[in-house]
Amino acid sequence: MAENVIPGDLCDVQWSEDGVAWEVIKGCKTVGIPEESPEYRDRTSLDSPGRSKEYGVGLTDTGELTLSCFYSADLYEQALARKGKVIFFKVDLPAVDGEQLTGDAFDYKAFVNPSIPSMDVDGDLMTDLKLRPTGVVGWTKGDPVV
Repeated sequence: MAENVIPGDLCDVQWSEDGVAWEVIKGCKTVGIPEESPEYRDRTSLDSPGRSKEYGVGLTDTGELTLSCFYSADLYEQALARKGKVIFFKVDLPAVDGEQLTGDAFDYKAFVNPSIPSMDVDGDLMTDLKLRPTGVVGWTKGDPVV
């Protein structure tokens, strides 16, 4: 199975203000795909069979995440200009050798809040793009080798 591991440094993390014109986030050190956490609502009543708890599906929360990037004035300026707006994000994974012609892709929308963390990474100044996703995380399966 180790031959199918997808290295993070081969992924492209992109953003867009309109979902049409995409731009790779320069210096991005981490891959960011939001994690979804479903909510389970308590539906227990005095009629619940066997005095057991019953649950129903509620809303899904898409958790916050941070893209850690090497600092540049251009990146920070772009992020500040997008602060408070819903921005489109896309993560393109590389194709799995021998299995796919194109890799899988994830897409989502998020609010961006840029910050400069107080700690560096190996002596390098970083810019954190703190993201608060909104809506559904999309997934597109890569084209298989036929």
